[in-house]
Amino acid sequence: MDEDIEKIWWTFPRFKIETMVTGLELPVNLAFIPEPTDNPDDPLLYVTELYGKVKVITNNWKVHIYADNLLNYEPNYEFPGTGESGLTGICVEPESGDIFVSMIYEDNEDVKNKLVRLKSKDGLKMDSMETILEDIPSIKAAHQMQAITIGFDGKLYVNIGEGMVNPEVAQDDSDLRGKVLRMNLDGSIPEDNPNPDSLVYAKGFRNPFGARWRKSDGSLYIADNGPAYDDRVAKVEAGKNYGWPESMRQNSLFWSNLSQGITSLDFMQNGEFPYEFEDELFVAFFGSAYETGHAIKGKKIVKMKLNKDGSAVNSFDVFVRYMGKHAASPCGLSFGPGGLYFTDLHGEKNGPKHAASGNIFRVSSIIKAEGEITVPYTIENTSRCLCPGCPTRNECMRNRNQVLFCSQGKTECEVERRGCLCGECPIQGEYGLTEFYYCDEGAAKK
Repeated sequence: MDEDIEKIWWTFPRFKIETMVTGLELPVNLAFIPEPTDNPDDPLLYVTELYGKVKVITNNWKVHIYADNLLNYEPNYEFPGTGESGLTGICVEPESGDIFVSMIYEDNEDVKNKLVRLKSKDGLKMDSMETILEDIPSIKAAHQMQAITIGFDGKLYVNIGEGMVNPEVAQDDSDLRGKVLRMNLDGSIPEDNPNPDSLVYAKGFRNPFGARWRKSDGSLYIADNGPAYDDRVAKVEAGKNYGWPESMRQNSLFWSNLSQGITSLDFMQNGEFPYEFEDELFVAFFGSAYETGHAIKGKKIVKMKLNKDGSAVNSFDVFVRYMGKHAASPCGLSFGPGGLYFTDLHGEKNGPKHAASGNIFRVSSIIKAEGEITVPYTIENTSRCLCPGCPTRNECMRNRNQVLFCSQGKTECEVERRGCLCGECPIQGEYGLTEFYYCDEGAAKK
């Protein structure tokens, strides 16, 4: 772990944060290889850099340039302003390993959105580029084509902002702006779209920056930014209208009264964290375009518990928060091997212009402590554990969801000994725990 990094980034109890990659130039979104190999020189993940590069990080955490000079104009680096736009969304096609990315481009004096497919023989350097969709009006000030995902149906889903200038286009069925689009991988219209003659899957969005699929209900969730209020998370369903420009709350799952700059989101659904975080939604709140220091708006990652059908948020907690003095703030976010990964666009040390100091961080669980007996935090073990009924387990421990805490290490809660069930617990015998009151004394050692 980096020296003093936890003074700059606060993390949820029993988690740690590490710097995995540094020296990136405005890293926006990241996408992991669906099934990475064990070869240290093979690709692990890709990251878009706002001003026209795609970087690939291999399994040994070395950084390579996959594609360069993808923008056909010179950015002006203004935050806030026209420097906020460029190369943003990215996803990996599982079968071929091809990469889809979204960007804006200049066509004479017009600015437009474009979706391209990048191909490579080895996944390390682009060999060719194919345009999938283009000629959609945009501007150089965000609200462009953003997140790209591949659904469980194998179709490509693309978020497009309404372009800021004429927000009413979000309600115009003949205009692709302010929509979530659904298409075949070659850009053609699927026959089972809500309108078989249109790419439009759902409408009424303002600046839908992030998107992710939830396994438990098979649905797409997006993050959409409001004007000065009502940033939201919404479950996207075929043919629905999400209200903009009249409303940012229509058919929304969550909204914030104060604009937070929500950028990206992902579900913990592949065991990267202990099981009690299963199916929780993690959302990056970026904040203002370029604000230094600890801020009221954004500069954090929150976690939400949704109900089973994705119609309500049952809980909301800050999971990561920036505590430094500079412009760093979470932007892209994705679960990957060993934890939750996120980018910070500006980085910690440099100013807003030409700053190659953006990072990729990983947040991981520290529920296992080196040198201690640890019990795997599984549904099976917790169902057999007697800790929930222990007389010593108090309100503090319950609030922290500490179930297997007696075998995981000393709790940070104040302990008043009121009796112990450890000797009767099947976990105690199976894992050779030899002491009582582990919550007070720490886990026993072999």
